Amino acid sequence: MKSLVYIILLYLCLALLAAGCSKSAPVPACTAAEVVAQDCQPGWYVLKLEDDSEEMAGKTGSYVGQLHGGFVTTNNLPDEYRQVGTTVRLRLQLNGSDGPRCTANYMMYPAVKVMAVCGEPAAAP
Repeated sequence: MKSLVYIILLYLCLALLAAGCSKSAPVPACTAAEVVAQDCQPGWYVLKLEDDSEEMAGKTGSYVGQLHGGFVTTNNLPDEYRQVGTTVRLRLQLNGSDGPRCTANYMMYPAVKVMAVCGEPAAAP
């Protein structure tokens, strides 16, 4: 009788493990961003984020992360979106220690990495 209970528990644990591993990795939520200006270093752009990411993430099952509106800067914005005033929906991730090298009189914004442009097929890494 004990061995039957152990076997049932083993199968239950294996079923839970298999079900937990079948989910895909979470992706950042799409956030609307407007290109505001070029940052102090060439190739870096300041983006103004709209704070609708929590609402959109709830609908799509994505995670929001630490970006909730405000301004950020990035250096890997696709060429077709680098015009000031352009609005685009992006998946963004904080870019840790990377950022533009500016003099002390510039406003510093969190550096982000553009993971994908929403609505376009994902590029192969």
